[in-house]
Amino acid sequence: MKTKKVLAMLMAVTMVIGLTAGCRSSDNSTTGTQSSAESSSDGNTFKVAFLPTDMSATFASWLAAELTTVFETYDDMELTVIDSKNELETQLSSLETCVSQGYDYIILLPLEPAAEDDIVAGYIADGTPMMMINLDDFGVDEAASVIANPYDLGTVVAEYAKTLLPDDANVVVLLGPSGNTDSIERRRAYEEVLFADSGMTVLDEQLGDWEKSKGMELMENWLQVYGDSIDAVISMNDAMAIGAYEAAKEAGVGDDMLFFGVDGLADAAVSIAAGEMTATALQDAQVMAEEGARICHEVLTGENTEGFEKVQIPVTLITEENVQEFVTRYTENGMLSK
Repeated sequence: MKTKKVLAMLMAVTMVIGLTAGCRSSDNSTTGTQSSAESSSDGNTFKVAFLPTDMSATFASWLAAELTTVFETYDDMELTVIDSKNELETQLSSLETCVSQGYDYIILLPLEPAAEDDIVAGYIADGTPMMMINLDDFGVDEAASVIANPYDLGTVVAEYAKTLLPDDANVVVLLGPSGNTDSIERRRAYEEVLFADSGMTVLDEQLGDWEKSKGMELMENWLQVYGDSIDAVISMNDAMAIGAYEAAKEAGVGDDMLFFGVDGLADAAVSIAAGEMTATALQDAQVMAEEGARICHEVLTGENTEGFEKVQIPVTLITEENVQEFVTRYTENGMLSK
């Protein structure tokens, strides 16, 4: 089965960016030139901006696609997606521009929450409601939040890994970007649930920055150093785990070790169904988007009088036992080819 890797949905997002964009960074004009005030001639449509970390990152693009889809069901809200291109300066510049252009609401998938909290709090105090989605360190009391608890995501996979790995297993660990809350909390779950009370050895752990190519490169290096002594790859996301598996497969040892990820991507479901990846934890971008749009609408229409809501969506373990349910789901919604 060939995966589309969310390309079909990403194309839809790209179209929305090109057609409806009204907010842009001062040094990055990839999202169009029409301002919020110019595009809201009737005054009845709320202008909402979504600033993801990096549209080349699989989960961020999936979330953007799901938000685009759900916003189309509201006749009084319009969504603009502005790619931060994995650059904090770009994200902050886009954020400032969106506020100055009078956007009614801003949804932020932050690159570095700790570095952005004070700025976000200031904008909220000045009257622009905001939401942290997918990643939040809860440093801003009055910012809405929609996340899957990262510690829970790590925990469900770690508990499953504990049933499969011997107490003296040797593992390597793929981490997300330095300082990233999701990566830190998922890693903490593994430490407390899997490593602390066993004789397992962490041979090495390195930053893979969520990227499949870096997962592959690091795995190639580990195989040269540790050879077939590696029992499992513990990855803080699916993309890096898939990259590591492909490197192991190329070396002829892909079937000799276990591979664990997080996100529940379509690619991961296919990999698990094929007997490659072992397990992942789903943070459901569709549910995340639905909750985010609901909160946004309730705040903008005045139904939510507090101006914010904090939601944690459910976490689901995906293994060979239930993976077909997700393959079917992703096929039906176009994320996988039939």
